[in-house]
Formats: sequence, structure tokens, C-alpha cells
Amino acid sequence: MIPYCERTEPGWFVEPLNTVTGLAYLIASWQAWKQLERPRWREQWDLHLLAGLIAVVGFSSMLWHASGIRWLFWLDVVAVAAFAVAYWSVFLFRVSRFGVIGLSVAWVLTGMGLVLFYFLLPGALAGTTLGYLPMLMILLAALILAARVDRRLAQDLVLAAAVFGLALVVRALDPVLCDWAVVGTHWLWHLLTAGLLFVLVDGLLRHVRVREAQAANDAG
Repeated sequence: MIPYCERTEPGWFVEPLNTVTGLAYLIASWQAWKQLERPRWREQWDLHLLAGLIAVVGFSSMLWHASGIRWLFWLDVVAVAAFAVAYWSVFLFRVSRFGVIGLSVAWVLTGMGLVLFYFLLPGALAGTTLGYLPMLMILLAALILAARVDRRLAQDLVLAAAVFGLALVVRALDPVLCDWAVVGTHWLWHLLTAGLLFVLVDGLLRHVRVREAQAANDAG
């Protein structure tokens, strides 16, 4: 079992703070969901998916921390990975305007990078803080691409990268500070990454609205 400061024994509900702070993802999901146009769900299905996946991350996190059941940990990992895959794909399609070939090439390169990273550092797959570094690299790549087409979105991604960097530090400190902070710092990871996911989706939604408005003006 992956140790968290707050979990001192096996069983249910021994991580109350880590469990409750999973609600932050549900709040982030709802705030993103409210910005979507329900009548246009067919056109915005990918954006609806991103907002929904934030909630999935929250539910899987709460189940894992409430129970400590090993397979629920992997459910949590899959939920986070699903959001990362969906966000990168939507970003490349909506922001960089990649077609099928462009998306395929981007994902081949991304996949090769991930395989190389986890091959060189297999321990990162065990849920350590190190395992999240590829997501930070993808975020930085998105920032570089966004800077060419949308300065406001690039600013959002700078904020997201800063929050993610702080969240990684907080996550890494959790087992280190057990002797000084009984509840640890993992609950702060939840709050920071919930904010991170909202910033990512909120920035993308704003970009889509602005681009659609520009297209409508050009057509008029």
C-alpha cells in the first residue's frame, strides 16, 4: 500500500482529510460544467468530457482514500491518466488545430516519450511523485504551442504549471513531514490539483469561445 501520512492503519475512513478534500474536484467539475452550452453538447462533447472527467478524478480519489483498497488506487491512476489523455487530445485539436495526421504524429511522439521515461524510471509507475513529471512536460509543451496562437491561454498555462509544480512539492513532502504534521500534506495536493484541472479546462473553454466569436465576426 502506498503510504500517506494520514493513513496509520488499514481499513475504511482512516484518512478523513484526504477523503473529504476529494470534493474539491467535484466543485471544479461543476464550475467548468456550468460554462458549457447544453444545447450544443454535440459540438462540445469533448469539452463536456473534460468537465466530467474532473468529477471522475474526484470520485476515484475519495474512494481510494476512504477505503485504502489497492485496486481503487489504480482506478484513481486511470482516472487521472484519462483526463491527461483527453486534455492533450482536445488541446491539440481545438488550439493547435491538428487534424488526424497531426494528432497521430503528436501522440506517437508523446507515447515514445512516456515509454522511454517509464522504462528508464520504472519505479515512477508505482504512484510516486516522480510518475507525474511526464504530465508536467506535456503541460509545458502545451504552453509553448499556446503562446503562438493565444497569449491569454498561455498565461493560464503558466499559472497551471506553477500550481502543478507546487502540488508536486506538496505531494513529495507528505511522507517526509509525518513527524511534524500528523495529517500530512497530501490533502493540499488535492486542493491544488483540483484548482489546476479547473484552470486547464477554464482556459480551454475561454479559448474556444473567443475563437468562435472571431469566426462569427469574420463571417458577418
